[in-house]
Amino acid sequence: MKDYEIIDAHIHLTQSLEEEANYWTVPGRRDEDRWANPERVITYMDKSGIAKMAFMILIPRQYRAPIFEKARLMALPEAQRREKVKKLSEEIAALQKKYNEWGCGVGRSQPRLVPFIGMSTDFGDAKAILQEFELRVKQGAKGIKMHPGMYSFYPGDEALFPMYEKCQELGLPVLADSGPWPHSHELVLFPLWFKMPEPHTEYAEPLNFALVLKAFPRLKVVLAHLGSAWWDERVELAQKYANVYFDTSQGFSAPDRIPVVPHRSLAEEDAVRVIRKIGVKRVMFGSDFPAISQQAQLEQILRMHLTDEEKQAILADNVKRIYGI
Repeated sequence: MKDYEIIDAHIHLTQSLEEEANYWTVPGRRDEDRWANPERVITYMDKSGIAKMAFMILIPRQYRAPIFEKARLMALPEAQRREKVKKLSEEIAALQKKYNEWGCGVGRSQPRLVPFIGMSTDFGDAKAILQEFELRVKQGAKGIKMHPGMYSFYPGDEALFPMYEKCQELGLPVLADSGPWPHSHELVLFPLWFKMPEPHTEYAEPLNFALVLKAFPRLKVVLAHLGSAWWDERVELAQKYANVYFDTSQGFSAPDRIPVVPHRSLAEEDAVRVIRKIGVKRVMFGSDFPAISQQAQLEQILRMHLTDEEKQAILADNVKRIYGI
């Protein structure tokens, strides 16, 4: 088999082995199989043949109580929830600032690890959001990670627009979760954390990004989880907006692979057709490592009926161009 250069466009890291073990409490996973921390990840990359990995900075699961409490409050009338949500957002922003600062430091010390800072409306108004963004860019941030579903905000919130404009100016990409939240993977592993209000709002549904794509035509927006639910909406956006890109994180459904979001997930046997319809140059390999096996998803790409050139584009070349790394 051809020896491909590989860059993972979407992973997560923790500060330590202990934090990793408490973040991804995967049943049966041994400490020696935990690599998602700065002390061990470079060794993992060397043995796995991974040139670089872009890591998305999120607050670890064990510290997300204010995030989940905020999500439950969002179903209340505005007058009831306003002050409570504001207080919770202050807690969330303080945590996110801590992890953004840490992640940028990791990126400076390990050039093969590319930091994407976590951003949301929890930082406050447009001025406060822009201030956090500009600070972290000075510290080495190479992009933005957003998770509208987890943090309960719409990507088209105008408080985010000055940040988007600055990203567009600097050529920095915005990667956003674009799947259902919470998804079945989370519900199975961490059921007690996910008692969401009904009716449930899907903040990250792909079509919610149309406003941003239209308003900022030179902004590189990466919608994660191409094979997740609503993959058809991603195709629709790709046909309309030239500035939307995708990663393959979480993989595609197949007989040997249970999808993270089984409802309306994209089958591996249909993936090549959909990728070519979108445009191979707009799709990047990503895994969501370590919660989901990187190796299994890499093997999916390698066994697809794509040309060697198409595989190399997805596995590394597109990441270099879209992320500017």
